[in-house]
Amino acid sequence: MYELRHRDIVNQQFDFSCGSAALATLLKYGYGIDIPEPEMIARMMEFSTPEVVVKHGFSMLDMKKFVETLGLRGRGFRVGTEALYQLQIPVIVLMNIDGYEHFVIVKRAAEGRIFIADPALGNRIVFEQDFAKSWNGLVFAVVGKPFREDSPLLQNNESLALKLREQALSTGSAAIPFVEYGLIKADLF
Repeated sequence: MYELRHRDIVNQQFDFSCGSAALATLLKYGYGIDIPEPEMIARMMEFSTPEVVVKHGFSMLDMKKFVETLGLRGRGFRVGTEALYQLQIPVIVLMNIDGYEHFVIVKRAAEGRIFIADPALGNRIVFEQDFAKSWNGLVFAVVGKPFREDSPLLQNNESLALKLREQALSTGSAAIPFVEYGLIKADLF
């Protein structure tokens, strides 16, 4: 289950590295630029102060300066949730989750749901109204060369739970009750 939830995401390795992991994910799966997160952190540190990064994490300005070294452009925009339904490429957003600022990738929005690639929690789907409460209204887009049309960030944006339910219904067997195997609710979503 963990592998499915974290498929096609560069997982953050440190409390402060959600920004570098989100950017590494976008670069790897969107533009074919594979930079491991430790290298990404080291290279992004050139644009920030280590003490600031360890305490607050990277900023969108740090991301912008870094992608420019790759020949790409990084742009931030203030938009409303309705704009997320018009996205042509995934974008990085900053959310406030239980008092912590956290960068995630918004892959797309559809039918009142926001599809997210989270470097800490994996692929997940959030109701639009819940997302809007924790989002600051800014998106960070990386542009400059064509986004891969076959990118996994543009594919498989379905709910894992719905997929398992459909499989169970089509095979005539019931889904395995994961909670019985010692998993907590957080492991399921």
